[in-house]
Amino acid sequence: MSDYTVTVVGATGKTGRHVAEQAVARGWRVRAAGRRAARHGEWAMLDWDDEDTWRPAFSGSDAAYVLTPFNHPGAPERTPHLLGVAASTGASRIVLLSSLDADSAAEDSPLRLAERTLQALPVHSAIVRPTWFLDNFTVGSFATMTWAGDLRLPAGNGTIPFVDVRDVAAVAVAALAPSGPQGVLPVTGHEQLSHDQVAAALAAAFGRPITYTDVDSEEFIGLLMARGFSRGYGQFLADALREVAEGRLLIPASDTVERLTGRRPHDVIDFARYHAAHLAVP
Repeated sequence: MSDYTVTVVGATGKTGRHVAEQAVARGWRVRAAGRRAARHGEWAMLDWDDEDTWRPAFSGSDAAYVLTPFNHPGAPERTPHLLGVAASTGASRIVLLSSLDADSAAEDSPLRLAERTLQALPVHSAIVRPTWFLDNFTVGSFATMTWAGDLRLPAGNGTIPFVDVRDVAAVAVAALAPSGPQGVLPVTGHEQLSHDQVAAALAAAFGRPITYTDVDSEEFIGLLMARGFSRGYGQFLADALREVAEGRLLIPASDTVERLTGRRPHDVIDFARYHAAHLAVP
């Protein structure tokens, strides 16, 4: 293990767990910052509701990976302050997980505020902007639909260059390195995919029928609310998916993963097979 130390916020989450794993694989010392221990790295308590835990989580680290848990009340508004604390402890390199939506977000949105805060800090900074995660279908918002065998989404025949979170993590880890890239880093898969294609790949890997059905926004919102999500969150997703369906949201594929890792992004077949091998499916 080298002396290079990285704090990973959200090390038990979708991207953070892969960031921590890949950072450990590089031989770095990883401080897994969160409210519970992670599989990889040394646990450092960080509670978004207790600012007294923030500085110790970053103190002594050379670099930090920061994300905003948008489902945690108050966290989006606190992210700029958290970034400032990370920089003030001496972390000279900070990587922020944002979203490709940031470009079209309102100037006062949490995404834009966090990005502007980081860019103004006296650190080497990188902003990772991924597109929609393939992992939403297996461990995220649409997982219960996947296991029910019927993805019911208002996406029409629109396509998205979905990305595997392992690739998002790989870009983040490249940016965390001592001489890593800086600036805005868009992260996508290498091909445009329809929801039919995603469903077919999942069905083949898991050996069960999984189909995609285009539905109206209200039905989709109702399905999400029945699974415990808020109406506001359902409306946000429905609006974005309808933009995809109507061709108003066109996301170009980027070369960031290949350029920074030397390999192509994981394709949907590889993604589905990986999750079939690693998930305990209900």
